[in-house]
Amino acid sequence: MIAVIMAVFLWMAHSTLLGASLFFVPGATYTFLLFRVLPQSSRASMLMLCALPLASYSALSIEDDLGIPAAASWFLGVIVGGIASGYPWSGKRSQAAKKPSGTVGAGKESVGGRRQAMINGSCAAVLMGAGLGHFIFQSPTAAVGAVLAGALVCGWALFRFPPSAVTRNALLLVIPVEFFLLAFLGGNTSQMALPFVWTYGALAGVLLGGHYWSGPLVGAPRPPFSSQEKRRRKRKKVRRSQDKQKQNKVPAGRR
Repeated sequence: MIAVIMAVFLWMAHSTLLGASLFFVPGATYTFLLFRVLPQSSRASMLMLCALPLASYSALSIEDDLGIPAAASWFLGVIVGGIASGYPWSGKRSQAAKKPSGTVGAGKESVGGRRQAMINGSCAAVLMGAGLGHFIFQSPTAAVGAVLAGALVCGWALFRFPPSAVTRNALLLVIPVEFFLLAFLGGNTSQMALPFVWTYGALAGVLLGGHYWSGPLVGAPRPPFSSQEKRRRKRKKVRRSQDKQKQNKVPAGRR
């Protein structure tokens, strides 16, 4: 199946093979890593899966300006990467990250671990790179730059200082609603990058704000619930139980 798709790609983009490869290879890499590596971070996996149709629309929006089949090349690459991620030659699939076991021995890292930090940071960099690409290539204006920066800050603040779960989930719905509103506004003002920079910036902010990049060791006791206080309380309980047992015992001479 992969060979058939590769043949279709070569036939379709034979005249613009170099430019089309710049979309085919990233598309294949995107989906391969999406199903192989990103499951270790549930938030990164979910957001990058949501960004997949957005990336396809991004390629479609710049296709006419580039003069190459960008969207079709990206889509074929996505299919190849998805198929390749299911084959055994690339090893076992990554499993979702397990919660800390509560032992300090497993925690020479901050909360979340280095691997999740690298995954979330890399995904945030990719999303911001896509937003900056739209900003530079399509609409390098102050308004578009302000939307990109504002979306990044809003996404970061929403998960760094989270409200209740219901409020947070309701506010997340603002991202797609704002996308369509900015798409309408961008079409009327000839700033086609507005919806893309908003969405990419907001998703990157969610990743940056939802991960704890520093903090106590995994499993380390945190005040006021330290391990020493727990031990002292246990000792007091044991002594009280021993005193009660002594009081309940009747001396042999009184029987």
